[in-house]
Amino acid sequence: MTLSFRTAPVAFLLLCGGLLPPVATALAEGVSEVTVYPDRATVTRVHTIEVSAGEDVVRIHPLPPRLDAASLRVRAEGLEGLRLRHAETRMIQGRELSHPEEQRLTEALQSAQDQRRGLADRRQAHEIKLGFIRNLTQNAGAVEPALPPDEWQQAWGLVGDGAREELERITLIDADMRGVDQEIERIRRELEAVRTERRDTLEAAIHYSAPAAGTARLILEYEVPGAAWTPLYEARLDTAAKRMEWVQQAEVRQNTGESWENVTLHLSTARPALGGRLPELQPWFIEVAPPRPTQEREGSAQDMLAAPAPASEAATVETTEFTSQYRVPGRVSLPTDNRVQRFLLTHDEQEVELSVRAVPLLSPYAYLFAETALDGATPLLPGSVNLFQDGQLVGRTRVGTIAPGAPLNLAFGVDNRIEVNRMLDRDSKGRQGLLRRQQRLERSYRITVENRHDRALPVTVLDRMPVSRDERVQVELMPGTTEPDQRDVDDRLGVLAWELEPAAGATVAVRFGYTVSWPEEVEDVRGIGPP
Repeated sequence: MTLSFRTAPVAFLLLCGGLLPPVATALAEGVSEVTVYPDRATVTRVHTIEVSAGEDVVRIHPLPPRLDAASLRVRAEGLEGLRLRHAETRMIQGRELSHPEEQRLTEALQSAQDQRRGLADRRQAHEIKLGFIRNLTQNAGAVEPALPPDEWQQAWGLVGDGAREELERITLIDADMRGVDQEIERIRRELEAVRTERRDTLEAAIHYSAPAAGTARLILEYEVPGAAWTPLYEARLDTAAKRMEWVQQAEVRQNTGESWENVTLHLSTARPALGGRLPELQPWFIEVAPPRPTQEREGSAQDMLAAPAPASEAATVETTEFTSQYRVPGRVSLPTDNRVQRFLLTHDEQEVELSVRAVPLLSPYAYLFAETALDGATPLLPGSVNLFQDGQLVGRTRVGTIAPGAPLNLAFGVDNRIEVNRMLDRDSKGRQGLLRRQQRLERSYRITVENRHDRALPVTVLDRMPVSRDERVQVELMPGTTEPDQRDVDDRLGVLAWELEPAAGATVAVRFGYTVSWPEEVEDVRGIGPP
């Protein structure tokens, strides 16, 4: 039989008084399962309890002090007729707890301190005797002025023997004191460690009723802050086999106040912090602006029409659109010290298409790309990717949220066997036309791609042409330009792409030119810049 209830907020009493009378005690089995989210964790604890007939209370302690009391859920199994009535929680201050070792260590420390005090007293007594002997030697003539010379040697021997005995006793006492000091320091360290464990904790009191005594199991679930996980990816490219190994890992840390020992660990992509409430749009009013003083900057009315939607909201909604959960193989332990532990989540291998991309306007290098589609049914969360090409680390990048089946394109560093050059062929500016005089700029380039691989390889060359924001300024491709395969690549205005595939050892060329023309009366066109 299974009984369960979720405690209502009013059923939780945050008590700060003294300890309650002893009642049924839970035989703790501890934390058995944990689900970690990007910003918190849900913990499942299992406890075996001895139930008394009638009404009674079982106490579960210690629980983490930052436990969200409103999230606590309790259910019972294993005893027919057992009914859970309600639960309450209270904070137990660390000073209320008594560690079983603390009294013993306190008594041992007091005994060692008493022993040291006795040694110190004995040492002081011997120092007094030694001081008396020294005083005798310094004032021998005044003490015994009539001492015959033949008795001086005997007197010196007695004084020397007495001084030596006192010095030997002081040396022995010093050795004993060093040993006692070391013992005192050891006891203090142990006592401090015991007292450090006396942190504030939470206790849950579960009220129940049962028709008969027996054994039952209590299962507690609750949320705690202080835990998080982040994805970390590795992409390992084998260029000869045209295959990519995709490794997904998770970095997990927790500082919740309780250690998770030998637990089943789940990692979820859900974000409970976002809650279940859709953001509400507020009315957006526009109106004709009143006349402004001439010294105010132009464009202020345009600023009033800017949409007030924060960009972060859209990104958050996109992320929570895909949720999944991973279960870490086996059972794991995570101490509550915020250390980072890394776990393997997935390990896949898939075929890729290799290609090279170059932007000779901005860089003289060509970059190797691996293109594929994301396998599996689980989306990727945003995270860092370490890139390896044929066993060597070639860089690091980041990926955003990627849905299953979506393109996955990654750059694997510079391809030194593809050489790309961009050379200026023409750069002239003049006037044309008889009736309507126009100013005209002509600019053209020659782009060459040399393939030094032993096989043909697709190469994409990217460049750009100006984009006019004024209808009086006209921009066109020059005659003789190699027709681009794509325009406005990735919705970026003016960006052009040429898809080439030079054979092994071959060189191919792209001719690219554009003209910009505008009326003669327009004095200046901004943004053209140098070639």
